[in-house]
Parts: sequence; C-alpha cells; structure tokens
Amino acid sequence: MSESKIRRKNKVFPVTLDASTANATTIVLSDMAGGIVTIGTHNTNATELAVWVAAEEAGPFRALKDKDGTAVKLSVTGSTAAAYTLPDEVFAAPFIKLALNNTAADGLTATVMAKG
Repeated sequence: MSESKIRRKNKVFPVTLDASTANATTIVLSDMAGGIVTIGTHNTNATELAVWVAAEEAGPFRALKDKDGTAVKLSVTGSTAAAYTLPDEVFAAPFIKLALNNTAADGLTATVMAKG
C-alpha cells in the first residue's frame, strides 16, 4: 500500500517594510495557514513589526489586536539576519501588512515564506 502524501501550497515573495502602511507591501494570506518573515541584517532602530489586516486588498487596513486587546507585533533585531514566525492570529485575515516602528528602516526588504 502506498503512503498518502499531503501536498501543501507554499509561496515565497519579497516584501517592502515601511513605517507607513500605505508604503508597505500587501501580503496575500487568503489560502495560507502558517509562515515566517526573514529580514537581513540592518542597521536601524527598528525593533518591531506591527501587523495590520484587511478583508480587501485595497484596505482599509486596521491594526490587529489579540484576544486581550493588545496589538500583535513581532520583535525584530537589526544586528543579525533572522527569520520570525508570523503569529497565528494573522491567518484569519486574507491580507496583511507589516509596519515598522521606526522610519529609519523605511524601504527595508524582507522575504515572506507562507505555507497552506
């Protein structure tokens, strides 16, 4: 008897991070269930990525809050390249943006790897 194989969809795409959601890349997660964002070494004061969500690709985007009303954010470091897990809360939204907490890193490129 042959083994069953679960085939999962995956996406890998570059995104631009910015302190302004208007300038940040829209990330399509409508058919994804998990993912990570990788950021190279950068010399800035950016230490967090806030998650913004929308039902439509054009927005409006709203700050994502967890069940306790706390903003969903990823802590990042500029001293070394690293990969950060996207929080489970983001996968309920079809579209997200990642906003930096410091304009010094505006235009920073990252890679999102998502799996369905």
